[in-house]
Amino acid sequence: MTGYKGTNADMTCTPGDGVKFQFELGKWYEHKGEVRLCGAGFHFCVHPSGPYAFYSNPDSRIFKIEAEQVLEVPTEAGADFKLVAKRIRLVEEITPGYRGKDKPNDGNQNTGNQNTGDQNTGNQNTGNRNTGNRNTGNRNTGNWNTGNRNTGDQNTGNWNTGDQNTGNWNAADRVAGFFCSSEPKVMSFDVQTDLTHNEYLDKYPQVYRLGKLLLEKKEIEFEPYKAIPGITKKKLAALHAKHQAGRKVQV
Repeated sequence: MTGYKGTNADMTCTPGDGVKFQFELGKWYEHKGEVRLCGAGFHFCVHPSGPYAFYSNPDSRIFKIEAEQVLEVPTEAGADFKLVAKRIRLVEEITPGYRGKDKPNDGNQNTGNQNTGDQNTGNQNTGNRNTGNRNTGNRNTGNWNTGNRNTGDQNTGNWNTGDQNTGNWNAADRVAGFFCSSEPKVMSFDVQTDLTHNEYLDKYPQVYRLGKLLLEKKEIEFEPYKAIPGITKKKLAALHAKHQAGRKVQV
């Protein structure tokens, strides 16, 4: 499939293990071992604007890529939605949608592009004194925050330190509530588990496939997913019906 990937100025990227990986244009690369979203393999974005959430420096480079043996994931959400593949190659460098310090800003002392507000560093910020990209609010440090004084990424709320928090004054990831300092355990089919978000996805990778099947009209076979915490045939059928009714999927 086709996608988009960001690199540093020297066409390197830095995976989770901290070791830089060097790319060459047009050359196929294959990951040795299993692939895991946010863990192992070659990551890329579905949308051309996606890589800017991860490579926002003025000298970053964005490439159109081809990927093979892509890990299936649930329904996409957000411009920075990313996938992971076993094989990848950089096809061509694309013209950046924005880069530098000369795009229209509405405000004062902004460094970046398409900012509304004052003293922002980054791109497409609405608010004041933001450091990061696509923030709505004031004094955020990070990317895709909605709210005020967040430190981290994709927070909805105020004064959060961490990622993807809904609530206020949290110092952890994916917290819905107040003053929490540890990541909550996830629920599965309305049953509480003892796993964090990433632990759950690592232990039950079949949920990626199940998430996709919920959008299709065909009846879902229960057997491949019976190990998922909290699942029953009745619950699966009811969930499938709600997805169909809510999304009005036509397959």
